[in-house]
Amino acid sequence: MEYFNPLSSAPPEDPNAWTDAQWIDWLKATDAEAGPTGEFPVGTVASRIARSSAGQVLGQAMLGLAQAIYGPKDEELVVIVEGAGEPEEDEPFRVRLDFEHPEQSQIVFRSSRDTPTI
Repeated sequence: MEYFNPLSSAPPEDPNAWTDAQWIDWLKATDAEAGPTGEFPVGTVASRIARSSAGQVLGQAMLGLAQAIYGPKDEELVVIVEGAGEPEEDEPFRVRLDFEHPEQSQIVFRSSRDTPTI
């Protein structure tokens, strides 16, 4: 039995000349030569176009057109601050709601001299 080196051997013209083990060894050797899988992402036509400079310019133009048609996107900024103690009454009025008897709900306005000055 002669030594089989899958790296130096090319597949035979007759596929039945090799055993299944020889084919598997040859496939594993050629896969190892190609490098690890996942090293380079598979490129499609769409991904190549999107990554090209013309694709980048077209994408930015589409975003600018959308902003011109629909206006700038309002991104709401939320700031949460923890305070110490109860909130101060800085409103010029106070509301007392009675859910069982809505007719007894009250709104109390403070006079201008009771409001704190800044």
